[in-house]
Amino acid sequence: MAQRQAAAGKKFDLAKWKYAELRDAINTSCDVELLEACREEFHRRLKVYHAWKSKNKKRNVNERQTKQPESNEERAPQYVMEQDGGNKQKQTKAGNAPPAVPPRSAQKEEASQRYFRIPFVRPSDQHRDGENKKKGWWFAHFDGKWISRQMELHPDKQPVLLLAGVDDMQMCELSMEETGLTRKRGAEILEQEFEREWAKNGGDMYLKANANKVSSKNLQQKLGIVGK
Repeated sequence: MAQRQAAAGKKFDLAKWKYAELRDAINTSCDVELLEACREEFHRRLKVYHAWKSKNKKRNVNERQTKQPESNEERAPQYVMEQDGGNKQKQTKAGNAPPAVPPRSAQKEEASQRYFRIPFVRPSDQHRDGENKKKGWWFAHFDGKWISRQMELHPDKQPVLLLAGVDDMQMCELSMEETGLTRKRGAEILEQEFEREWAKNGGDMYLKANANKVSSKNLQQKLGIVGK
């Protein structure tokens, strides 16, 4: 898979492509190699952007100490965001690596649909005690390697529904493997479990309202935009 991604990147020089050009190619192209290269470049830029944003936040840490954290500052639970760095170092230690994920062919990985749910305490609730520390849930639907739908459910708050192609800046930018979700016991759920919560919280209406923007081929098929 890594060799295919490297080859795709060399075949298509996307460094000078604008964001809109990448998004348009992801939404409309039927060229599998181009799609793969565009997704890699798109998420690479997201990672760079979020790293830059995080670095600038640290510069203003003294000023922010007196302010309440914003509810949308975290795109995913702390467990997920920590996997992209610390977990890679842990895996190099003998006997400390998590269970290996069963190998999948490149074609199957691109077509696979996997669903996850893990606890999520928002930044504004992190320092609360006991009953005041309200635990929510973070849901993710991965269409192949990249996240397709994301949902947050918190007590006494409106559901947060996010779609790739519509809300990319607010969504987790890591690949499925980078999140560590495939190695977290109990994190993976059935499709019907995800779809039940998605529909119950207005997800189907939100999806239909943004049908012309979604980038997931799987969701486009559900909406009848592209053939199966």
